[in-house]
Amino acid sequence: MNSQPPRRRGFMFWPQLPTFDDLPPEEPGEKTPFMRPAVDPVSGARYTQVIAGEPLMSLLAGVSAMALGFFIIYPLLQGAITWIGWAARGKPGAFQDFLTAASAYQYPEGMLGSFLALGLFIPLTMFMIRFTHQRRTVWLASLQPGMRWRFLLACVLVSIVVLNIAYWATSGRTDFHWNPAPNTWVWLLIIVLLGPLQAAGEEYLFRGYLMQLLGSVLSRPWLVVLISGVLFTVVHGWQNMPLMLDRFAFGCVMGALVVLTGGLEAAIAAHAVNNVFAFGYATLSNTLTDARTINETSWAIAGTNILAYLVIGVIVWRIGIYMRVAVKTP
Repeated sequence: MNSQPPRRRGFMFWPQLPTFDDLPPEEPGEKTPFMRPAVDPVSGARYTQVIAGEPLMSLLAGVSAMALGFFIIYPLLQGAITWIGWAARGKPGAFQDFLTAASAYQYPEGMLGSFLALGLFIPLTMFMIRFTHQRRTVWLASLQPGMRWRFLLACVLVSIVVLNIAYWATSGRTDFHWNPAPNTWVWLLIIVLLGPLQAAGEEYLFRGYLMQLLGSVLSRPWLVVLISGVLFTVVHGWQNMPLMLDRFAFGCVMGALVVLTGGLEAAIAAHAVNNVFAFGYATLSNTLTDARTINETSWAIAGTNILAYLVIGVIVWRIGIYMRVAVKTP
């Protein structure tokens, strides 16, 4: 007779999420000429400790792969997709001028190339986790392991409500004017279909692989969160102080949620909702180029946004506790 207490059911009507014990076991020693057997992280490890104990060469390879992807592969892929659009348009003017304008989202090819290129970081980080660190790729998504889809959906719903309240309480109330361009449907199609991919790519890179790399050499997860937040802010280029604090706060809150919930779902949800609605509203008001090239904001808007990030953080953290999401490896 089973003496185990009944499991608590998930959020609302959702069933209990699967545990690590429910996963099919891997065949021990099974491998191919190109793949060594994957190993799981030690028991009781936090998200930042998934690849702890890796040799120095593996860590250097991870850092090199990130730099290669961000500074070489990403611009090359974005440029290639933009070139295809330029050629399809009959090569209007010099390609460099077209590339500059497209990168500022004056042409849909620029957004398409940017979103697809950033989405490339999902398979790239998975490749590094599997072939450089010999961990199963599901450990990048969460400590369940794997993507916890019901929790992700809950985070999306919370982010939609909170971020829209913050938007319409500040810039949306004064800056939004209905003025869609003739090809608005093209932009919205790219934003809705590929915006979440772009956000997930950034999260797999900055809150996923980067935090696991930093955690392999730093024992304090909150130090990992701060460093990843700094790097996330720096790669966004020049910005005034309020916008810098806005992006730094976003990076830190999302990084903290990764540690507190044991996965990327909350960060992906908030990032995707933020980008989809921000670019969507900008498209409908014909201010997409301004939204793309923004490098300053006011203290009032930054403060409201930071408050919204914290509200999202508290709510989804509590939802994660209610749904009993894994915050440590089994």
